[in-house]
Amino acid sequence: MIGYLFGKVFKVFPAYFILLTGGVGYKVFVTTALLEKLQEGKEFGLYITSIIKEDLFDLYGFETSKEKNLFELIISVSGIGPRTAMAVLSKFRQDDIINAVRNGDVDFFTGIKRLGRKNASKLIIELKSKIGDDGGFDFQENKEKKELVDALKSLGFQEKEIFPVLALTEKKGGTLEQKINFALKQLGGKQ
Repeated sequence: MIGYLFGKVFKVFPAYFILLTGGVGYKVFVTTALLEKLQEGKEFGLYITSIIKEDLFDLYGFETSKEKNLFELIISVSGIGPRTAMAVLSKFRQDDIINAVRNGDVDFFTGIKRLGRKNASKLIIELKSKIGDDGGFDFQENKEKKELVDALKSLGFQEKEIFPVLALTEKKGGTLEQKINFALKQLGGKQ
């Protein structure tokens, strides 16, 4: 996985830019605020989140690790994809997003395209417990859940099959390996 890229800004487009590093041009999606700062020909570095699926390999870039972590928390909510998460980060400041989650302000998020009241509510519910009083993020649960989902995907299961058994698996507890084995039993797989 790519975690950080540094190179020259080659070309800026409306939703992304091309970063030239080591002779390779990487297409990196960024927030509108970051796009406005970029200057072609200037050197630039940013934190990267890679989204890899069957038919795509997208890179999302962030100036700070905190912004990257917030993006990863937002996309951990089922039903909210990376483009919607970037729209949230483009429209609002990080502190405002964190305050809206803490205060349960559903209306704050409903102005985002593809993020209705239902997904806004789900976002708040799932992130509220992961955002600490100091504005920091509790990633332990999120990281382990992601590893569990990734492991099950690598075994051929689809997200639509995996997500219904996640709550049962989390309730059962145990080590990551035990959770994987339990989830496989729930999915009808073999150990």
